[in-house]
Amino acid sequence: MRPLPLAGLDAELATLVAAVYASHAGLVPRIREFERAARAAGDVRHESLAKLMLADVDNRNGRRAEGIHSAYEILGGSDDRAVVAHAHAVIAGGLWRLGDNTGAVEHAYEADRLLGEGDPLCLRVDHANIFALHVNDQRMGPISHEEYRVAQRLCERLGEPDLIIANLNNWAWSCYVEGDKATALTLAQRMLYYSDEVGHPLNSSCADTIARVLFTDGQTARAAEILDDALVNAPSTDIDAIPCCLITYAEIRLAEGDVPAAVRLLESCRELTRRDGVAEMDAMALRLLSRCHAELRDFEAAYREMVEFHDAWTLRRSEQNEVLTSVTQARFALDEARRDSERFREMAEHDALTGLWNRRRSDEYLPDRIARLGPPLSVAVLDLDHFKLVNDTYSHAVGDAVLRRVGEILRTVVAPAGHAARHGGEEFLLLLDLDGPAAAALCERVRTEVERAAWDEIAAGLRVTTSIGVTARTGPDDAQAVVARADACLYAAKSGGRNRVVFSGY
Repeated sequence: MRPLPLAGLDAELATLVAAVYASHAGLVPRIREFERAARAAGDVRHESLAKLMLADVDNRNGRRAEGIHSAYEILGGSDDRAVVAHAHAVIAGGLWRLGDNTGAVEHAYEADRLLGEGDPLCLRVDHANIFALHVNDQRMGPISHEEYRVAQRLCERLGEPDLIIANLNNWAWSCYVEGDKATALTLAQRMLYYSDEVGHPLNSSCADTIARVLFTDGQTARAAEILDDALVNAPSTDIDAIPCCLITYAEIRLAEGDVPAAVRLLESCRELTRRDGVAEMDAMALRLLSRCHAELRDFEAAYREMVEFHDAWTLRRSEQNEVLTSVTQARFALDEARRDSERFREMAEHDALTGLWNRRRSDEYLPDRIARLGPPLSVAVLDLDHFKLVNDTYSHAVGDAVLRRVGEILRTVVAPAGHAARHGGEEFLLLLDLDGPAAAALCERVRTEVERAAWDEIAAGLRVTTSIGVTARTGPDDAQAVVARADACLYAAKSGGRNRVVFSGY
């Protein structure tokens, strides 16, 4: 085989990442051809990404254990940041489909944060879409739109219609589940308009979302029309997509009073779910069938189906728990294998959000550093002013963006003179190889850089300031004493009006 040039592999990667959201017809052979081309070119990154796309297809087609295990194997064997990030994304999707939303969010966050400018844009878009969905799924309280907006800006920058539509679909679904009917309708109409404008068909999952939103809005005939077309023409990207469409259509027919039509749709749905082993959708179809037979006053059938529903739901939970146990064992084995590696140590010692040292690392470092009596040492405690208001006013996503920006400032300003660590929340510790006056001057520079940062780039009207307490080590100090004195200086800075540095030489 003649190896593809790198540009050709990059272009095909972008196309395949989008194709996962479009149609799975003929997709696996195409990914395998991409994998072979990458191997022939000696391109380990693209070969690994091909394997991860195959794992993602497994996740979407009901082979979740296989997909997640494959992704974990690649995660454990790669030092390529893009590959590691995409492995996290694939694992997030698999866990989410198993109902482990907490685990999904953790991996989706890693997938999103590991990539930045200069990394493949198609992966950044994919990971932003995944993170936006998972962080809002089963969210307690109002939907957070910021993650979807960030993902949409990246989608439009890339220009792949399937990824643009996928994010709009996830966004609309989150709004629908939350009960924000107006926003869900706006997004559904935006999907329809965009699909028509670019001549790009909607897949069956998108059709189901739009139909549900229109049905909720009272546009029953239009919803039925979309489902009629989807059941005949729309491609599928998930094993439960067509069953979802059939259940939605059955709910529409039931609401119209056409119970026999609803029963026929649900029986068709069960044929698919039993054939493909989609236990969750089979259980949902059974529950709705029970309701239909109760409407028809066939209470014996209704009771039988409700019993079947409970049995099917129990089986689903049992199967999911079995797979999750297997996945947890795989994760444990991977962590054990990596525990002594340099990369694992680096990850264990750094804060995931800011990239700075975490508290564990600074707590280990400071006593050893104090024991070296010769070089000067100063310690500063930095706290962002009124940070809770940032989260409450703008969202936790904006708060996270602020913390990341502060981390960047601290790395730039502090790195030549020592180390910065995040101690939790909005509090940071600076360990400076400087005498007291020099440390106070550096902290004043940090304060100024924070105050003058372009916070409007993150959110309009946002303003961030910081208060800092700094002190120099004295002869009898231990770690606890010097930090306590710096903390007392921080308290004085806050009491004195905030956005200032307070220094104590002893």
